[in-house]
Amino acid sequence: MKLRYLTAGIILATGCSLQAKDEMGEEAKPAVITIPSQASNQELQLAIGELLNAPRVRIATDAFTRSSLLSIEKTPHQDPSGNMIMGRNFEMPVMIQLMISNNTCYVRDENSGRSQPLPETQCQAE
Repeated sequence: MKLRYLTAGIILATGCSLQAKDEMGEEAKPAVITIPSQASNQELQLAIGELLNAPRVRIATDAFTRSSLLSIEKTPHQDPSGNMIMGRNFEMPVMIQLMISNNTCYVRDENSGRSQPLPETQCQAE
């Protein structure tokens, strides 16, 4: 009985990962944004927040305009008065890559391989 559940879990996990890859396509290429705008920046922030399960992500207005890669670090902890708390953050930054496939831009988390489409953002292959 346990073997059935294990087999079903593996099949389900494999199917979900294949579905996520199929959306972006095998021919996806690294890309850069061609026409940055406030709307595209907002779309990027929401998509990256979705990938990272983060309620709020802030990125520069020129993100992905010169390179297809973006390194994102967690915001340092602060005390109640707004001063940074001393200490070290040993977590590695998350690498996000902008990709294009079938004339649609996507952001992809390099660690998990998950991607989110950016229907309003205009980009071209790097």
